[in-house]
Amino acid sequence: MKTRNILTLCATIGLLILTPALRLQAEPPSYEAIEQLDKAKHSEHPIEHLEHAKHEIEEAVRLHRWDRAKAIEQVNEAIEAERKGERHRMEEHIERAIHEIKEGKR
Repeated sequence: MKTRNILTLCATIGLLILTPALRLQAEPPSYEAIEQLDKAKHSEHPIEHLEHAKHEIEEAVRLHRWDRAKAIEQVNEAIEAERKGERHRMEEHIERAIHEIKEGKR
């Protein structure tokens, strides 16, 4: 009986420790960045979303460094294009940033 309680306790502790780690692995590392980039494409004030996406990309530890740098560069270009009133160019840079994020997850 005592051994059974110890095994149950160990199994419970193991689940409590592993469940959050498994959830992190299951979720795309840059889901929030991609979501913010998509919101920027449809927003009247996209710079707020672009800045948020940039922060998420900078914090994405599971993105390869090279792809992260290229994604950040594309977001910076998108911000610059929006400030110049070049909406179409901004959207092109957003699409490139999304592509870099997805490539970096492989």
